[in-house]
Amino acid sequence: MKKYRFNALFLALLCIVGFQVSASTLMITAKEFATELKNNKNMIVLDVQAADVYAKQHIQGAINIPHKSLYKPGEIEGQFKDVAELAAIFGKNGISNTSKIVIYDDGSQKYNSRVWWVLTYLGATDVTLLHKEMGQMEAARIPLSSAPVTLKATTFTPTVNASMNIDMASVKALSGNANAVLLDVREPDEYKGIDKDKKSKGHLPGAVFMYYKEVLTATGAYKTKDEIIATAAKFGATPEKEIVVYCQTGIKAAVTYIALKEIAGFANVKLYAGAYAEWASVAENPIVK
Repeated sequence: MKKYRFNALFLALLCIVGFQVSASTLMITAKEFATELKNNKNMIVLDVQAADVYAKQHIQGAINIPHKSLYKPGEIEGQFKDVAELAAIFGKNGISNTSKIVIYDDGSQKYNSRVWWVLTYLGATDVTLLHKEMGQMEAARIPLSSAPVTLKATTFTPTVNASMNIDMASVKALSGNANAVLLDVREPDEYKGIDKDKKSKGHLPGAVFMYYKEVLTATGAYKTKDEIIATAAKFGATPEKEIVVYCQTGIKAAVTYIALKEIAGFANVKLYAGAYAEWASVAENPIVK
């Protein structure tokens, strides 16, 4: 009996440690990254900023795939290219579905989170976020360069994780569901339908406004698990509910998705990748102010 109890306790502890290790791989600190950059030659550093920004200065050794290169051309803004096209883009740039990838952006956490979501949705197994906070990067002595980097092409084999996404029809079906929360994480004026660019006429019926920056610190880093849980609860988003997040094109919603699903550990979180842009493109879809 004692042996059985010991084994059970050991397995429980192993599961806890395993979860902590898994959760910690989502983020990498500047100090940890500096060490990896020196020692891990297989790590792929991905800069997802615009090509002209990358050309001026980027982390030494980083490749560039601008986040906008992943979207379809067309009237509906921010729609992802087909799975095969996305896989081809990553493969052409030397990224496979099993590569160790560290993504960074301009420090806003929006664009690296967006591309993290895309890669993870496609089945990439080792994707980490680096928050570009210049003070921490300078302290860690992370080298910068203007020299472009290209990698040998490889194959990205997609395995789509459909549970991360929700389509327009399923969003409509949420209406009247007391166990579901629809979060609009855009700018306040977009939610109200009074934005200066006039891209928004309002919000989806039943949507609760929760600005995406609610899950970030003043410097743009993600808040802690407990802070995110407490913040989300103010907007009716609690762990036992189905939560759907959306924004104008899916960029800001990716930040909230990561905070709720990956950091806070909420079990049932989906991102409406079609976003407000897709919803508003259908004339009969209701929009409220």
